[in-house]
Amino acid sequence: MNTAFTRLVILAVGLTLPFAAGCNSKGPRMVRIRGMVSYKGAPLTKVRQGIVRYLPKTPATGAREATGRLQPDGSFVMTTFQKDDGVIVGDYTITVSAYSGQQLTRQESESGLRAAGPKLLIPDKYLTPDTSGLTDSVAAGHPGFTKIELSDKS
Repeated sequence: MNTAFTRLVILAVGLTLPFAAGCNSKGPRMVRIRGMVSYKGAPLTKVRQGIVRYLPKTPATGAREATGRLQPDGSFVMTTFQKDDGVIVGDYTITVSAYSGQQLTRQESESGLRAAGPKLLIPDKYLTPDTSGLTDSVAAGHPGFTKIELSDKS
């Protein structure tokens, strides 16, 4: 057989195989989740940088990490593959990070004034899955809204 023809056949099969394999696949079961983070009973506001992370308790189940960026009002919407698509069905440990930062005016910036670095707005126990104490079980009947309550208590 001609070497060029053989390469062409292999290339054609290699390019079409992923599409053929995915034709009957519906993908993983997903649940759209949005929520609100509160700290000491009030919505966590004035967050310049913040993330809510859903980390699978058992990675072998097909669950996958999902993240949601904290908005200035304390709300978030979870993303796994595409923006706001939700979370794969499974059991998760949740972590939260929330930082404030001083925003300078144009005049302050041009005068050479430096902004202070980011400041953690919540107890650092919420930054890691081993200490956060936050969990969620995502299943077909999940309400789609999660309220995450943070406190200073251990």
